[in-house]
Amino acid sequence: MIYNYSYGGRNLNQFPGGGLGCLIFLVLLVVGGYYILQGLYYLLLWAAPALLVLALIINWRVFPDTIKSWLKTLETNPLSALLSLALAVLVFPFFSLYIFLKAIGYRKMEQLRRQFGEPENPRESEGFVEFEELESTPKKGFDREGGELPEPPIEPEKQQPKKDQNPYDSLFN
Repeated sequence: MIYNYSYGGRNLNQFPGGGLGCLIFLVLLVVGGYYILQGLYYLLLWAAPALLVLALIINWRVFPDTIKSWLKTLETNPLSALLSLALAVLVFPFFSLYIFLKAIGYRKMEQLRRQFGEPENPRESEGFVEFEELESTPKKGFDREGGELPEPPIEPEKQQPKKDQNPYDSLFN
């Protein structure tokens, strides 16, 4: 059981206004969030073509990678892939922002790769490696030409250990 203590007839651990005040605050929060998202949607609606062109200029590989990812999801989980495609069409401005941010992330990863000296194609930079072929000799006792393997040693059968007589066995049978 939970006890609420009050001081002077007032409850100290509640939001002012009680349950009705919390409900009004929640409604105001939802309405404010709606208008903020609506304004962001209209702003991105006008900026979406520019964001897509900038993403194309920054790193064009973002578009094929996104399509490959969607096709892979379509193969593994078709319902999720169709829902994500419908969501991308319905909230196209936010999808264009996602593509733009993904292109910026790809560019940043390329810069970090170049900064830390990781070569893009290690095979081209290294060339061929010289190696020396060594002869190997088989182990003693194995004849390759005969094709016969040595017989495995015969192990004696293990005997089961005898059970000790327990005086309590007769009580539970």
